[in-house]
Amino acid sequence: MKIAIYVSSWPPGRVASGIVTYTSQLVTSLRAFGHEVYILTPDAGEKDPYTVDLEEIQFSLLSRIKQRIQAKTGYVPHGGVKRAAQIAAAIRQLHDDKGIEVFEIEESFGMGVQAAQMNIVPVSLRLHGPFFLTGFFKDALSVLPFNKGRGEQEGLAIKTAHYVTANCNDTLNAVKKHYDVALDDSIIIPTPIISAAEDDIWHVDRCDRNKMLFVGRFDSIKGGDLVLQTFARLADANPDLTLTFIGPDQGIQSDAGTVYFEDYFAQNFPPELRARVDYRGQMSHADLMALRTSHYLTLIAAQYDTMGYMLLEPMSLGCPLITTAVGGIVEVIEDERNGLLIPSQDLDAMVKACQRLLDDPDLTAKLGRQAWMDCSALYNPDAVATQTVAGYKAAIAAFQGKR
Repeated sequence: MKIAIYVSSWPPGRVASGIVTYTSQLVTSLRAFGHEVYILTPDAGEKDPYTVDLEEIQFSLLSRIKQRIQAKTGYVPHGGVKRAAQIAAAIRQLHDDKGIEVFEIEESFGMGVQAAQMNIVPVSLRLHGPFFLTGFFKDALSVLPFNKGRGEQEGLAIKTAHYVTANCNDTLNAVKKHYDVALDDSIIIPTPIISAAEDDIWHVDRCDRNKMLFVGRFDSIKGGDLVLQTFARLADANPDLTLTFIGPDQGIQSDAGTVYFEDYFAQNFPPELRARVDYRGQMSHADLMALRTSHYLTLIAAQYDTMGYMLLEPMSLGCPLITTAVGGIVEVIEDERNGLLIPSQDLDAMVKACQRLLDDPDLTAKLGRQAWMDCSALYNPDAVATQTVAGYKAAIAAFQGKR
């Protein structure tokens, strides 16, 4: 097949983005199977025949007039109407010059609407985490000006697309209910990830029994505040315990304003505890993955998540997990089988689960190994690519049926 996929940055590794990681895993397998895959991106770090730099797309006079009309009517996706028009123009060009058969784009900011409205190639929209599911959290990301009207824009993109896929049932069902759309032909395609070889996975004898790891933004959605509170409660009973906290500091929003990591720590915990928390901020993906297996426990405290790499990366390395039972996580983690599940925002439950595994290395090892086995069996990129191609073919059939 000849396929086009939109992604915010390319090649992988230039920015921290789960969608970029997803695309890289998928594209590698699709190309290995012989499919011709073109990448559309506004942030092209290198030039090759299969990467379309959207910033180089030229517009006709008619397209520029259409952009002005849309700007006045209020349809302004992230990056302005220019980005949506760039994507549509690139799709037209790839259709005419390369004969692409299908186009995949995320729902974010409704950027794929114009491409779908052209009706020249089927648009398969991939749900990675619609804004209505996360935008109500008071964090620094959700209050930025460009998020105004984002939910409506994404709803229009979902309704306009020829086909919709998601990585978990929770997201798909929530979208159907929120936007009152049937999406009868939509399917679940899991997030792909390459699991480590057995010799390279986490092992209780090769990790530091006194290290816990959290990877995620310091904000209300990812639950960094809950992780710090958990560690503070565990610290007295476990005097050698330390916490490694990795992720950008976007702050916790409150009525008094945004409270960032250092101020939050100083306001809520004794100063001597700070030396036991290794806050590293943003790290490269390679450095992060190299660090994971040295920690005894990995914590996930999100108030919402789909089926993202925050969950799958530690599983791919066999790292024992304690995670909140939210969103798509409960479709992957079975309590006491491949991880421990706790209710969202339940500090007592998080502390109890951590102490349980700190005291029981045999259970910890069993959970980590099962997580790795499940990840290896279910989320292999080649298997996901095969499902994705089937989804693309269904998108083409749906497109042809509507013409």
